[in-house]
Amino acid sequence: MTGELRYLYAVANRNAEAAIAAANLRGIEGGPVEAIVEGDLLGVTSVVAASEYEEAPLNERLQDLEWLAPRAASHQEVNGKLLDLASAVIPLAFGAIYRDTDGVRELLRARADDFADRLRAVEGRAEWIVSIERDGPGAPTGGAVRALDAEIAAAPPGRAFLLGKRRDEVIREERRMRDAAVAEETWSTIEAIAERVYREPLIEDPTAGEVELGDVVRRLGASGVSEGYRVRLSGPWPAYRFGGLPSERVASA
Repeated sequence: MTGELRYLYAVANRNAEAAIAAANLRGIEGGPVEAIVEGDLLGVTSVVAASEYEEAPLNERLQDLEWLAPRAASHQEVNGKLLDLASAVIPLAFGAIYRDTDGVRELLRARADDFADRLRAVEGRAEWIVSIERDGPGAPTGGAVRALDAEIAAAPPGRAFLLGKRRDEVIREERRMRDAAVAEETWSTIEAIAERVYREPLIEDPTAGEVELGDVVRRLGASGVSEGYRVRLSGPWPAYRFGGLPSERVASA
């Protein structure tokens, strides 16, 4: 086992090298972030300890959320800052590890055409996340629940108990229908301005459309259909869904 490995965050065009170097970014475990250039591409990396990031110890630590959470946050922070330093970024999922710089260069050579195509596809673009959450107890109950409430109030204890069970079922069904309605309204409204939308939902939108997307989300949050829900927007994020790569555990040079 060698003492050090290379952790790969993302791939970008080589013209971002100077900006990345000047930014003095710090990555996982606080290590300095370095660009490794090969041809027209570069890999954004930092050095990590083999004792923690070789395949066997890493797989074990991935089950430990207390260990994983701050390191995943560092990974995301580096890639988020890269959006300000490069016009296009292909982010990798957490845990892309290479033996050394030669391993990273070999990846960039072997997939040069694929990376070039991906970078062109995400040029000037980012992902946005729109989340929908129930706000407190949720939306006001409908007529069916109110009718059951009146019936329960007038019923003897045994029947009131059974009606209470029925009331719980009706509330669950109303919530399911409301959830679907809010999700559909959000989907159709955002789809009108976004290039692509995923049901999670993840939104790909040119960064120039940030103000428009923010306005749409604010209008959704204030609309009647979303009463009892919070609609939130976060981003921009690197294009993990649209242009990102899965992690690649310790790859040989």
